Amino acid sequence: MSNTQVLDALTSVLKDSVLQPGSENYERENSSYFSAFENEIKPSYIVKPGSVSQVQALIRALRPHLVSGSCQIAVRGGGHTPFAGSANIQDGVTVDMRGLKGISLNQDKSIVQISVGETWETVYRELEKHGLTVAGARSGRIGVAGFVLGGGLSMFSPRVGFSCDSVVEFEVVLASGELAVANAEENSDLWVALKGGLNNFGILTSFKMKTFKSADIWGGVTFYMSENIFDTFSQLIHSACDFVYNEEDRDAYGIFSIGYGFGHQAVTSVMYHTQGKENPPSLQRFTSLDNQIKEMCTLRTSTHYGFTEELSNFSINGKRQYWTSITIHPDISLMEAFHKKWQDMLSAIQDAQGLTFSFGFHPITKAMLESSAAAGSNSMAIPPSDGPLFVVLINPGWDAAEDDERIFVAVGDFVQGLRKLASEKGLLHRYIFTNYAHQADDTIAGYGEASVIKLKKTSVKYDPEGIFQKGVPGGFKLAGRKG
Repeated sequence: MSNTQVLDALTSVLKDSVLQPGSENYERENSSYFSAFENEIKPSYIVKPGSVSQVQALIRALRPHLVSGSCQIAVRGGGHTPFAGSANIQDGVTVDMRGLKGISLNQDKSIVQISVGETWETVYRELEKHGLTVAGARSGRIGVAGFVLGGGLSMFSPRVGFSCDSVVEFEVVLASGELAVANAEENSDLWVALKGGLNNFGILTSFKMKTFKSADIWGGVTFYMSENIFDTFSQLIHSACDFVYNEEDRDAYGIFSIGYGFGHQAVTSVMYHTQGKENPPSLQRFTSLDNQIKEMCTLRTSTHYGFTEELSNFSINGKRQYWTSITIHPDISLMEAFHKKWQDMLSAIQDAQGLTFSFGFHPITKAMLESSAAAGSNSMAIPPSDGPLFVVLINPGWDAAEDDERIFVAVGDFVQGLRKLASEKGLLHRYIFTNYAHQADDTIAGYGEASVIKLKKTSVKYDPEGIFQKGVPGGFKLAGRKG
């Protein structure tokens, strides 16, 4: 399809508001992604629908060309996924969904409908006016759509499961241009598929989510530093494993990591008690650790919105980003071996310009998996008996393109080594947390064979031509889908 035909199809829906290279608006919008790698992609056109009906009309106008393979599109929500091509597309059409705004409560305020142009920051801020919140992202600055479609972890996850488990209904534009509603009663197979199934079934326009009372929360970030960083991190690993195996307080939550930046290393605990108990027994295994940097400690009583804003401030747009992840069964000796490998790898790349590097462990407790199972099916299909688990996040960021290749190689080899170590010990889990996954990962396969079969069947049912497999190449696809 020629560019003229593409432009004609787009302008038939959006008139003169199609953004093209060289215009000020195009350059501004295309440089607003979280990751530099997405900013460097140059689509032929950027379109910004302002309503659901415009999304439907766009799909209908482009549909013949998507089916034929002569046109491809990317769908952008918040634009937080870091790898190139996830929400932008070279020489294609990027559909920017940030114009779809709206946060509305039902009559009894038990359910909120959230349009995909929102961020978690805007959602929390609006809901707190009503004394409510939802189990959304731990960082407020990211978009709502990709987070929920990828599963999502929340500080409330021990009580409610994955964030997607709180979604009671999705509204999605299918490959036909039809607007479908998916919930437990209507299109229930699509409802389950979208809980972790990403952009494989249509373009999400809004979703409805369970709300609950927004209480005071106690928590924050604690930093630990010492001359013996191995010993300091080892103490945290011991406490973290004890926490996930033995702690029964479902209102306690933590993230445990070591990081590098500005020539220094620090060990960190991000911890919360979502019922607002100050320094509760469940978290004292972390608050009592030695070598705390008291002047940097942020433990306090605040709101859900307040704490998610704090984590938002730990990241900025525009850096070169590498996010990747594996999932393991918690084991002290394995995690200490991981740490040694991380230190070895860090020493080889720490001279990269502007390097920061977070290496962390995010818990998936048995209680969380029980809560997830009680909420109904999702695409990840992790049984409670698999818990507890740690999602391992490997996340360097840097400034200069000339450092790309050596960091890609070093981190890729490092992750391969972690997988090998964990596999040899029988401690590697199939699951890869989608929101942190690297583009080379077969993330969908990590959901397990039974779930993959269901996802492919659902895809064929709602997208028989495979438009969202071939015509929307970004993200993680259903490999080998027939039909």
